Amino acid sequence: MSGFGGGGGGGRGGGRGRGRGNRGGGRGGGGGYHQRHDNMAGGQQGGPPPKFKPCSDFTQTGSCPRGHNCSFHHVVQLHAQIDASTPIQSQQSHQKNNYRGGYNQQNQNRMTPAPVSSIGVWQTDNMIKIFTGSHDGFWRLWNASAKFVKEFEHNMSGKVETLEVASNFLFCGFEGTCMALPNVKVGMIHAWNLSAPNNPPLEFHMHNLAPYAHASAVSIVKVVEGDKILSGDRHGTIRVWQFQVDKFVLSNTLHGHIGEITGLTAVDNMVWSTAATDQTIRLWDLSKNGECQHVIPSGTNANAGGANNPQQGVPNGAAAAGAPSGHTGAITSLLPFKSSAGSFVLSSSLDGTVKAWNSTDGACVHTESHGSGVVSMALSADQKNHPILLVGLESGNIMARNVMQTPNAPAFCLLFSLNSRYTAGHTDGPCRAIKEGPSATFYTGGDDGKLLVWQLIGDLGL
Repeated sequence: MSGFGGGGGGGRGGGRGRGRGNRGGGRGGGGGYHQRHDNMAGGQQGGPPPKFKPCSDFTQTGSCPRGHNCSFHHVVQLHAQIDASTPIQSQQSHQKNNYRGGYNQQNQNRMTPAPVSSIGVWQTDNMIKIFTGSHDGFWRLWNASAKFVKEFEHNMSGKVETLEVASNFLFCGFEGTCMALPNVKVGMIHAWNLSAPNNPPLEFHMHNLAPYAHASAVSIVKVVEGDKILSGDRHGTIRVWQFQVDKFVLSNTLHGHIGEITGLTAVDNMVWSTAATDQTIRLWDLSKNGECQHVIPSGTNANAGGANNPQQGVPNGAAAAGAPSGHTGAITSLLPFKSSAGSFVLSSSLDGTVKAWNSTDGACVHTESHGSGVVSMALSADQKNHPILLVGLESGNIMARNVMQTPNAPAFCLLFSLNSRYTAGHTDGPCRAIKEGPSATFYTGGDDGKLLVWQLIGDLGL
């Protein structure tokens, strides 16, 4: 690949090939606290212990001197730690539970690695490549087949908040400037055709006289149903786009949220959305011109009735009357999940919980606590194709849970936990991004500027 077409900052940014790039020591160091495991390495605070306690040596190096005599478990391996961003000036922040801010950190205006905010996986018949987006204003391309050498980086001239690889396009949502409004920041979306990456990206424009996608920074982009693109911004606006001939055209705008849009998905023509500030989940019917049909409010009883209540008439198994079901903290992501048991949407929150919602009637059917704010989620599968929920926490830890009940484990059973003190994980802040890959691999990005490459190994006993 010779490069990608220009884009970013209203077309003024450029791409640069960068040779091997900067790798963070390959597979990580050995040793560590192999014999020390406590609640940090175990289950969530006050919750049941995990099914497995990963071996530090095996996780970090892929081998263990104790072999089959090891008292810990050889279930996950860290293949690479990659420096995926450059240092930036951190802004002083003393806020807590600030979703895009300090994540409870006490930043003191010093140079720190830029957070890795998003990850995309580009898979073809004969290669796997990884895109990362960062708050240093770049997206980067890593070749998994060549020991994760950095093939390319592209300057968007503004914070990259979200990447999505779908339908052989790379979608990048960022905060930038456009030629029509050179003195203000707006929300931009650029899309590269990965079949012709040298061509300039397609730009999302609200209107000919408004050559940008959103009036504020784009926080999320999701491709749903193959041909619809959903985007959300910092101020609570959601837009629906469709591809027509040779451009992406705005087809609808959804208003109702307050604050940054952090989760978007679609199930059976219904768009599910959430915002960090208002702590609500909204359901929009695209067949009715995007009308908001239901609202799941924050920390309240969704069975209490009312015209906007999606849980009216919920059958047995839903939350009992008087029981809280909405989140009580900033909601950070949404994830669809379909199985033989039905269709569901998972939500995560800085209140430390992941909730499962029946997508048909909006019933909250399960809540799982994690002892730390949940920042990111992804659905992967183990070597036997059992669905696995991967959860990234404010602490930088990563948890893995099975999703479906099996003869050997209940639904949402905690399989294992990873952290930098006892095995491996992110430091200096949250695990902001998780993305599943092929062959039981997954990728995580954090405030430490690292891209970590993982793989589930062996039989998880499900």
